[in-house]
Parts: sequence; structure tokens; C-alpha cells
Amino acid sequence: LSVDMVNELVRQIVRQKFEQRLPSGDIYDDYIRFLSGEQVSLMEISYTKQQQKQKQKQKAKSQDNDTMDMFDKRHQLPLCKKVEDYFASTIRIEDDGVKRMLGLPVSIPIFTLHYSGGGRQNVINVYPTVQFMYSHHINPRYITEDVRGVLGGANAPSRYYEDFLATVAAESKMEELDSKSESEMFHTETKLNGIRQNPQYSLVGIQPGVYIIGMKDQFNIHDIETHPLRDHMQCAMDEIGFVLFDKTNTKSVDEFGPYFIEQYILL
Repeated sequence: LSVDMVNELVRQIVRQKFEQRLPSGDIYDDYIRFLSGEQVSLMEISYTKQQQKQKQKQKAKSQDNDTMDMFDKRHQLPLCKKVEDYFASTIRIEDDGVKRMLGLPVSIPIFTLHYSGGGRQNVINVYPTVQFMYSHHINPRYITEDVRGVLGGANAPSRYYEDFLATVAAESKMEELDSKSESEMFHTETKLNGIRQNPQYSLVGIQPGVYIIGMKDQFNIHDIETHPLRDHMQCAMDEIGFVLFDKTNTKSVDEFGPYFIEQYILL
């Protein structure tokens, strides 16, 4: 092969792959199509490119709809925390009021699932943090007047966490009263889901059936030490299944911990 022939071959391949090359009507058409990895004919190439454009338009339209839905006033949640010097307040975690506010759990489940087996029905409730609610991982319709009402007490953290624990305890007690199941077969049913597909998150287990979901790095071992609910947090995992921390020291699927059966159901 001469240098001129190689240059011309590369030009033809680029034209075939990225433009609309006209066939030369000889055996070299097959070689160029093969080297460029294209389809058999120009008609197929044109049709494929048209399909790609349609998919891109549909994807852009879906993203626009999600953005419009996210910023609809009905689903907005304005929160305000005033500090004299924000950067100075972030030096110590104990003084970082904004971070503490983003870590507040909402006592209204964003995900509820019922599962039964062995003659017993169990309920899993997942409660989001404020930071998780500000992500693109949730369905904006989750933010209702009830959610806004719960977060109305965000400026009094101590009372807020007491109310959260009391609400969760009352909910768990009601579910225990209706825990019998006639079916011996394993069965699951999603009652509520305000979380989009494939989210990146960290999940904290409080007790069987009670979990708090936050952003990917929101519940690490360093932040847990200063969290107001640290005495109630037993274990934490991410969406891949990595254990972030564990106080239960159990690896059984039948006992509450990072390897509990409910973790695999939620994954």
C-alpha cells in the first residue's frame, strides 16, 4: 500500500462512517463498509441515524417533563437557615446547622413494602432525609402539604427528632397488630414508591421495617457520630450492598443487621 492509497482509504472510511459516502460500484464498497463497521446499505444507515435522532428527542422530552414536574410550585419545598458566617459554621460538624437540617428525616414514608412468609406479614417503611428530597432520585409528587407540615418544626431539632421517633413507633405498633398472614409462601407487594429507578443512596437501619434513606455519602461513619439519632442507628449500607457501619455484629439473614433479608428485598 502506498501512502496516497492509505490516505484515500482513510478519507473514504471517515466519509462512510460519519457522512454519506456515495458507492463507487466496485468491490471496494464492501471493504470500506466492513472497515467502517457500518450496515450493508445506505438505506439502513440512514434509518439507523433517524432512529437515534428520535430516541434523543424522546429522551430530551422526558428530561424536560421531569424538570418541569420537579420545579412545579406544588412540589417545591423552600427551607431557609440563616447564619452569620456560613463557612465558619462548617468548620465543626456540631455547628453546621445547614448540614443538620439536610440530615433531618421526614416521618412520612417515601417507600412502603409489605412482605409475608411463614404465616406472618411484615412491613418495610423507608423515610427520606431532607437532602434526599432535594435530589433527582425522588418523585416530586411526594412533596405534599403533609410533608411541608412535618418540616415546619425543622428549626427545633430536638423536638423534631422526638416527634419523628414517636411517629415511627406508633406506626410500627399499628403494623404489629395486623401482622398475621394466612399464606405460608413468600410474597411482596409495594404499597408506596416515591423513589425513581436506580438511585444512589445510603440506607440506615433503625429497627426491622424502619429505615432512613439519604444521599450516597450522607451516612458515613464520621457523620454518624454527631447525628442526633446515632443511638438509634444500627447499621448502614449503600445501593450496591457495601456495609458503611454496623453495630449489630450479625451476618444472618434472619436477624436484623446489614445482611438482614429486608436489605436484599430493598436492593
